[in-house]
Amino acid sequence: MSRTNYNFLLRRAYEHFTASAAAISITALLFVSVNAEAASFGAAKPSVTILVPTVTIEVVG
Repeated sequence: MSRTNYNFLLRRAYEHFTASAAAISITALLFVSVNAEAASFGAAKPSVTILVPTVTIEVVG
C-alpha cells in the first residue's frame, strides 16, 4: 500500500470516528434535555378555564 493511500485511509477513518462521536454527543445532550423537561413537567397541574361572556337581551317595544 502506498504512503498516500495509507494517509487517505487514516484520514477517512478519523473523519468517521469524529462524526460518530459528534452524533453520539448530540444524541446524549438531546436525551438529557428531554429528560429534564419531562421531570419538570409533573410539577405543573393541568387546569382548564372557560370564559363565557355575559349577554344581556333587552326587549324593544
